[in-house]
Amino acid sequence: MKTIFHILPFEWKSLWRSNLLKVLLVVILGAGIYGIYFGKFEIDKQEYRIAEVQQYERQQFDSLLIWSQLDTSIAENKSKYEFAMSPVGVGWTKHFTYYLTNETPELAGLCLGQRDLYPVYYGFNVTDLARQVNTAELANPMKLLTGNFDLSYVIVFLFPLLIVALFYNLYAREKEGGTLSLLQSQPVGLGTILLSKGLLRLKVVLVLATVLLLLGFLLQGISLSQNLGLFFEWLLVIYAYCMIWTGLMAMIIWMRRSAALSAMLGLGVWLIFTLITPALINLGVQSSEPLPNKADVIHAVRALNDKNWESPKSFVMDKFHAAYPKYDDGDTVNFQKWYYASSSMIDREANKLKAEMEAQIAERNSLLTKWEWLAPAAMVHERLSRMSETDRQSHLEFVEKVNIYHRDLKDIYYERIFAQAQFDFDDLKQLESLL
Repeated sequence: MKTIFHILPFEWKSLWRSNLLKVLLVVILGAGIYGIYFGKFEIDKQEYRIAEVQQYERQQFDSLLIWSQLDTSIAENKSKYEFAMSPVGVGWTKHFTYYLTNETPELAGLCLGQRDLYPVYYGFNVTDLARQVNTAELANPMKLLTGNFDLSYVIVFLFPLLIVALFYNLYAREKEGGTLSLLQSQPVGLGTILLSKGLLRLKVVLVLATVLLLLGFLLQGISLSQNLGLFFEWLLVIYAYCMIWTGLMAMIIWMRRSAALSAMLGLGVWLIFTLITPALINLGVQSSEPLPNKADVIHAVRALNDKNWESPKSFVMDKFHAAYPKYDDGDTVNFQKWYYASSSMIDREANKLKAEMEAQIAERNSLLTKWEWLAPAAMVHERLSRMSETDRQSHLEFVEKVNIYHRDLKDIYYERIFAQAQFDFDDLKQLESLL
């Protein structure tokens, strides 16, 4: 160990004299800072849209509260008052559009994950939720192809290249420079010397990763004290990832090939584990567990809606009363009741289809997890996304909150609709508490 510490300072001086190290550090540091900026830029856009939506919702609901207190003896006030107090409505006359936003996690800017593929807010009323939120595809193909150039992208894709560039000539440089025989004549073993050189290069990589992560927290305004656990979790994953690539390069060095061949082998391994293997795994999983087409759900929902409009009202109402007996007052012909009953039945059927689709996706993801160790880049990116709460599971949790929120709103509205009653000011204040 003493020998290794004695070698390290001299190796650092030799390494620092090389322009290659300086160029690599500048390039990776610049790419990392740009990735931090890009992540912050994307998150700032999302937060701006969220703030706009929340402000719009607040302004619109404030209008309802004002209209609910208008003097209806004035003719021009009457229509506004009736609109504010009526729970029913079709098309543009729907009472209100509510918005639920997916608040931004602290570390979202460091790893955007799938947050920019899915909506960060949903706008909906108390009619069927299925047609209002299930209109987007599972993913944006272009985003899936190119990815996001955030800090996690730099770590997952560029850091392996940095390790390849620093390690490829660790042995070949001595052999091709004619100093190998001199090293072998020393009392210190060649393995110890190469280990010292490798440890120094690994230290450079890990220090650079730590600096970039610190910069990510500072430049994006993330509180380090409040997220210290996440900071160290990120570091642990990054360090482990860098160790994997260091181990792969050590295997190439052990083969004792020329510098050019070692570099080509390193780049080949990078291509295999970052691009080719993930693509092959996805292709294999896709062939055994095809990704369900969300368009099928959308088409089924539209077909259900057309069927309800074509069926007698009593046919729809009988099914609704069986599912929701508390609203069964024997009325099977009222249009407003039928309209909202129909939307509820569409949601029930759509939820069954969605459950089947999610089961297929879960099975597919389980199969992907089984083989993800063959694609360390994809595995590490998934871990970072999960820690940053920007993975698909986080979006599904947000969608579940939307469903719960929609059910809470329906309970308030349906009590008035099926009792053929109007809202009062207290009802509006209760709805306001849900905003």
